[in-house]
This record gives sequence, structure tokens and C-alpha cells, in this order.
Amino acid sequence: MSWVWAALMPHPPIIVPEVGRGREAEAAATLSGLGRLVEALRALPRPEVLLVLSPHQPYAPGALMINNAPRIAGSLAVFGAPQVGVDAPVPLEDIERLTERLQAAGLPFTLAPVADITKDHGALVPLAALQGVWPEGLPPVIVASPIGLAPEQAHALGRALRGFAAPKGWALLASGDLSHRLTPQAPAGYNPQGAVFDAAVVAALKSGDAGRLLSLSRETLQGAGECGLR
Repeated sequence: MSWVWAALMPHPPIIVPEVGRGREAEAAATLSGLGRLVEALRALPRPEVLLVLSPHQPYAPGALMINNAPRIAGSLAVFGAPQVGVDAPVPLEDIERLTERLQAAGLPFTLAPVADITKDHGALVPLAALQGVWPEGLPPVIVASPIGLAPEQAHALGRALRGFAAPKGWALLASGDLSHRLTPQAPAGYNPQGAVFDAAVVAALKSGDAGRLLSLSRETLQGAGECGLR
């Protein structure tokens, strides 16, 4: 087997009811999409390994940082919801298989054990949403950060993963938000490049053409305040 499924998920903590406390209604469209995704995943086989790409995992400049702690755990305590947490084993033997593939593709990576992922809401929010999908709980999880990669390297990572073959069934969870600067009320302020970036990402997803993302200008990427491109 190899890939059972792949999904892109956002990670604003406010969409977690215990964090939003009613404000999650402001993200009704996002919640509706996540609900459809969860239902779709229930109809698919449970993966034996779940690879999570998170932009808020500690990262290594110029490389993919792979968390090789034997077990990861954390909660949304920093967002006022310590009762919402994740605890999952890490399949170290499958990390070895993954790094062999990366080496063969010439992709730089580094390993670091980070058992406490409380600061990584990029992984925690989607994983918390998925916990109820499988009665036996989350499968073994590998968390990695692509933020240290250049966009071209991140694209090469995607191509390497597409051709990755393993005896187990793997799933890919790509966690990333689009622009953080769409409105004057945004914490990072407004920038017109935010809408440009979001439209480009949606068009790329619909067409399956990542080339248009690689052609985005530095001005657009910096102005959007994104964390989901890589």
C-alpha cells in the first residue's frame, strides 16, 4: 500500500468549540467543509501511518524538520482549552523509511525529538478534529515542518511523496492557513496581496497545477502573511 488519502486542513484554534466558545460560528463555512471532510474520511480505510506537515512545528532552515520523539502529546491549553488534547505514538521505523525516500530524492531533512507539541496548534487543531473519525483513536503520527524549505524545495517534496511506496497505508495531512491579512480587523492588519494569494491557492487546488504558486511574487507572499504555501 501507500497513500490512503491526502487532505489540506486549516488550523485556526477558534474553530475548536472549547476555544471559540460561540465565536466558531464566524467560521461557519470552514466548519462545514471540515465536517464534510470528516464524513468522507470515515468511509475510507484507517491509515496505518499519518504524516502531518505543520508550519508551527519547530523548523530547520533549509530542511524538512521531522519530529522523531517516540510519542507526541499536547493540548490547546495556551488557547484556554486544556481539555482538548492529542496523544499519539510515533512510528520510528516508518520515519526511517521516509528519510530513505527523501535521501534518494536529494531532499534535505533533519531529525529532532519534540515530545510536547503544545505550541504546535498547526498539528493539534486538525488532529483534534480527526480523533473522532476512528473508534480506536488516532493512528501513529509523524509530524514534520516544511517551513525551512524554499517553495521550489517544498514542491519537490510533494513530488517525492507522491512516488513514495510503502507496505503500510499512509495518509497525508497538510495543515496550513491561507492569508492572515484579508480584513482591517485581522491581527496582522490588512494587505491587498492577501486576496491575491488566496485566489491563487484556490485556483491551484482546483486545477492541480502548482506552477502558479511557484510564480507568485515575493511581494505577494510577504503581504499575504500566509503559513500554508509550503
